[in-house]
Amino acid sequence: MIFCRRYQVKFIHTHAYGEVMVPLSAVNQLWELADEKKISVVNENYLDGRERALYNAAYNILAGVMIDSARPNKNRGEVCSLAYVKAAGIPVFATDEHELQPMIDKVLNTGMDDIRCIRIVDIVNMAKSGEITLLRKEAKALWVIAGKKKEEFDDEVWPSGQKNGGK
Repeated sequence: MIFCRRYQVKFIHTHAYGEVMVPLSAVNQLWELADEKKISVVNENYLDGRERALYNAAYNILAGVMIDSARPNKNRGEVCSLAYVKAAGIPVFATDEHELQPMIDKVLNTGMDDIRCIRIVDIVNMAKSGEITLLRKEAKALWVIAGKKKEEFDDEVWPSGQKNGGK
């Protein structure tokens, strides 16, 4: 998931969107968010010529360090998404990979349009505390789409009686 504060829009790359297959509740929540226009599904075909060249360069750099030829589809959603983020100048990337930021800093961030990776758990905690505007329902969908257990979210992370701001 890609966040752009400047426009208060959440994006997901078509490849990452297509990777969400289980659980069915995650698939349904993702479809619902897209149908309600709470997230926009994007891909490199939406980029202009300069942005597309930057996307291709970023994709090739990332693929070289993130994609294993023995498992070519593993990490492809992250590679496509991060290349899109770089090309579009979007500064924030939501992830559940805790080792992604150092790699991005090493191979992609140059000091111009740098990408800051924020972990899903941190986004949910920011929403729960009221630091960012994200409904509990949307935070839960993000949690489940990331492959985390719905029960963990409901029981431990953000119990259903709590509102934004921890109230």
